[in-house]
Amino acid sequence: MDKRRNDRALLERIALYRHRRELPPLQPALIDELADWLRIHGTDPLTYVCGLFERHQVVFVGHHTPTRRAGLFLQDLVAAAYRSGVGIVAMEYACVDDQARLDAVVTGTAFDEQLARDALLRWGIRHNFAYREYLNVLSAVWEVNRRFAGSGPPMRVLALDYDLDLDAVTDTADLRTSYAWPHLRSRGPVSAHMCDVLLAEVVEPGHRALVLARTAHALTRARRLPHRVWDAIDAEIVGGHVVGAANRVYEVVADRAVTVLIHEPLPADGELCDYALVADGTLDAAFAMHDDLAVPLAFDVDQGPAARLGCTTSLDREPLGSLATGWIYLEPDYERRAPTPLPEPVPEVYVEHARRYALDPALRDEKSTPGDFAAAVSESAAAAELAWTQVL
Repeated sequence: MDKRRNDRALLERIALYRHRRELPPLQPALIDELADWLRIHGTDPLTYVCGLFERHQVVFVGHHTPTRRAGLFLQDLVAAAYRSGVGIVAMEYACVDDQARLDAVVTGTAFDEQLARDALLRWGIRHNFAYREYLNVLSAVWEVNRRFAGSGPPMRVLALDYDLDLDAVTDTADLRTSYAWPHLRSRGPVSAHMCDVLLAEVVEPGHRALVLARTAHALTRARRLPHRVWDAIDAEIVGGHVVGAANRVYEVVADRAVTVLIHEPLPADGELCDYALVADGTLDAAFAMHDDLAVPLAFDVDQGPAARLGCTTSLDREPLGSLATGWIYLEPDYERRAPTPLPEPVPEVYVEHARRYALDPALRDEKSTPGDFAAAVSESAAAAELAWTQVL
């Protein structure tokens, strides 16, 4: 890959993006100031996240769109967190109804991939989320427990979501419409449930936890405006803003909880498209214009010039310093690759179960096949890889 050519193309896209939105051209002085600050204060992402546990009890690492590189990073982060004294990896991507399976997977004498798949299927099938890199987060925890057996308590994977009450709706109900969700969420909003699990299993016993979640549930201080697509269902909205799990945790423990976001386009207001460039492209431009900036790189965004980077084209129009404490720049958008779909994510023996838990009416149909589920996962992976191209 010709980095210089791709960086030039990225800068051209940023210039066109800003022009379409009647924003002034990029400011070279601001970009140089930002690059200088990143050189001094930026660090390795694993070191950065683990260092946060010196001051915080619960660290939320969030990203909206799954990618191959993000999944690999989360695998590496598991081992680094354990070496830093973190004993719990909490995951939005699993349901408490499968907690016993998760415990068995990460403490088994051998890694049972089929059991690991079973533990993630209940949640994953809702969102066509069945990817190798994210399944291997469980494998990474199992490897930590195997390698360090006897040196301390085993690392635990804590499920945060819960099973939907599918008996409360008809078999033909379209679960992608908002009317069904007050019935499906019989145990209350998922944000409150996830918070309760973290308070009971992490905060009150005095443990430390690395929390892996979608951005919607990873924001501590910031409260987002509802997105017309991503918050159309299964979102708790209070006072015109979305309330996520981390918002609720922050209400209880304040800055003992902290947010780190993995770099990717932010939700846009939908006027031109559904994605907006972070800081209107200024952050991407700094990495494109300064080849000596290390990638991947993590850095604070609640101080320094990064904190002042506004995003007038995003839905919330918040500066980075309001969204998170830390930022992880794993790769420029043009290097994003889809996560790897699991082969045969739904075997024939599980297809009836999968039909019941799917949200897509076509997949809930009694005629759907394992191949239909595999195609849906592959389509979701492709959409994740191409999301950045929808920033117009």
